[in-house]
Amino acid sequence: GDEAVARTLEQHIILRVAWVFGASGNNFVRTMLRLAESHKELRVVADQHGSPTWAGDIGATLLAIAQRYDRGEAVPWGTYNYTGTPATTWHEFAQTIFAEAVQLEMLTSPPNVIPITTAEYPTPTRRPQNSVLNCRKIEQQLGISQPDWRIGLKNTIQAWKEQ
Repeated sequence: GDEAVARTLEQHIILRVAWVFGASGNNFVRTMLRLAESHKELRVVADQHGSPTWAGDIGATLLAIAQRYDRGEAVPWGTYNYTGTPATTWHEFAQTIFAEAVQLEMLTSPPNVIPITTAEYPTPTRRPQNSVLNCRKIEQQLGISQPDWRIGLKNTIQAWKEQ
């Protein structure tokens, strides 16, 4: 899809994101918290690396780019990678989710998170071992830095707690 947009429109912004989570919709954070309610032990893939990205940060970034354009400032058109930082694994992400949920009193105690390999968790879709995106271009050309996804995680869990 992004290649078709780039071929069709000279002026475009494509934001490539990864491991998106937020307070609405289905995502890894919601799934982990749901599973934690009924499982004392969870097996989570530990050999795939990526960068969780909070939907709120994606929205703020798109808004910042649109406002820049609206003010008549130069917008270097193109395709940009944008993710949270630091990079992590699904296993580490799950552990962080549970630690935050315990701290915010959404869980009384975290489940035991057992690291497994991709081979031990077969899926119909093949997943890359490393899906960490290089986000230097968006910082260099648009001055947009990668946010700490852990802040978005806290915001997400806090929003669910308040519902």
